[in-house]
Amino acid sequence: MTAYAGVEFWDQFHQQRHESGRDLDWGGLWTGPFLTPLREAGVRTILELGCGTGNDAARLASAGYLVTAIDLSGEAIGQAEARFGQMATFKVADMTQRLPFPDGGFDAVMSNVAMHMFPDNVTRAVFAEVGRIVRTGGLFVFHVNALADRPLRARWQPARELEPDYVAEESGQTMHFFSESYLRELLGGWQELELASVPIPDSETGEPYKHVWRGIARR
Repeated sequence: MTAYAGVEFWDQFHQQRHESGRDLDWGGLWTGPFLTPLREAGVRTILELGCGTGNDAARLASAGYLVTAIDLSGEAIGQAEARFGQMATFKVADMTQRLPFPDGGFDAVMSNVAMHMFPDNVTRAVFAEVGRIVRTGGLFVFHVNALADRPLRARWQPARELEPDYVAEESGQTMHFFSESYLRELLGGWQELELASVPIPDSETGEPYKHVWRGIARR
């Protein structure tokens, strides 16, 4: 199996961010577009995969949802619990493994820029696990890096390709870039799938900074 960045990388990443006072938080950029679809679907319980330090989980909890959030990094979960532990349930868990939740146990699963870290075989297993956890009629809402993001990241993160559209960056992080056809294949068994191509400009210069797919899938 092709290697990918693991717990040591992410613990160090979040520790360095914390020590520098630069918590990784995109504001409401990721959660805002999902609030209306979640409400319209009658969602009450949400599982977040790759929650980092808990900012998005806290936003959903503030909107009235019962949120369980997981991350591989104990460092990240510790920070999340310290700040938001009274708002949501945080657990250390590896999304690449079978998760300790029952079939159909959640009304929705959310993941924001956290599921594009793995090679193809692991990615397929992660998406299949989401399908197991979401109840019939429930939602999977997510953001993942698009193919168009690859040249944008390459400007500041030199990388070598490990598999098609899957690279190892000099920092030690691994990154998978998704095409529309790949996403539609991964979610082919779902009832509905809406995909939007979302370019994100640099907040200061307005120049292209990042490019993601926004997905809303109904089980």
